[in-house]
Amino acid sequence: MLKKILIAFATLMGLVLAVGLALPSKYRVERTTTIQAPPEAVYAYVANLERWQDWGPWNARKYPGNQWMFGGPEVGVGAVHSWSGADVGNGTLSLTQADPRTGVAYDMSVEHGRYLLHGRISFEPEGQGTRVTWVDEGDIGGNPLAHYLVPLIRSRLGGYFEEGLAQLKKLVEANSLPAGTKPEPAPTPVEQATAPAQPPAPEQPAPPPAEGSQAAAPPEGTQVVASPVEGSQAPAPAEAAPTAAATTPSEGEQAPAASPGTAAPSGAPTPVETAPVAPAPTPAPAAGDAASPT
Repeated sequence: MLKKILIAFATLMGLVLAVGLALPSKYRVERTTTIQAPPEAVYAYVANLERWQDWGPWNARKYPGNQWMFGGPEVGVGAVHSWSGADVGNGTLSLTQADPRTGVAYDMSVEHGRYLLHGRISFEPEGQGTRVTWVDEGDIGGNPLAHYLVPLIRSRLGGYFEEGLAQLKKLVEANSLPAGTKPEPAPTPVEQATAPAQPPAPEQPAPPPAEGSQAAAPPEGTQVVASPVEGSQAPAPAEAAPTAAATTPSEGEQAPAASPGTAAPSGAPTPVETAPVAPAPTPAPAAGDAASPT
């Protein structure tokens, strides 16, 4: 019975090894997105490995408690990024090519050089934007049992690339504009104030009469007062002269004297007060005249 079990186990292991040997040891993962920005704007986030912490799928925010180290130049060929920790393992990535127009290439070593892979983030113009393609290629080695990990690597690594490219697209488009475009300032709304009501125009004084012309006579019954000349004193008003009666007294009657200081109104007849007439005295006979006998 034990012999049969051993034979079955050996047969199964042989089958597993045979299938593993048939499986590919190499893998290639590719993901693409289009970013509405010029290649130079994308390059600024890709050629600086420290900025991978802002958009890359492996970063200190997502995997706290791990070590992240950077070395070499800040941007371009020779920049190095290393990591280690229980969540991310250990590995090193270094840029081997860098071109603002075409992208970057890198070599990555995982588990102290046990697994090696080559990657590239390339740029291609697409309309007013940039088509960004992220590719990783690696070899899992000659172990037939490790070949079973290739489908898992493709699936998981593809998901990481999609996540990273989505974050890169969001970050670049939020901080740059497509090539050949310039931001236009938003129009500022202009509030129009209501015009205040215009006061009525003051009446213009009548123009002075032309030299040599005669001023028009005022209408009848209008009293004209002359303005005093500057520096002179206005004359004192004279007492109104008594107005003679317009009616001639009848014979034997005396015209009443007008009250001094009383002026008849202009344009109206002055009323005449009739005084009582005293009887005329009878003259005495002249001396020497004798009354004639009847």
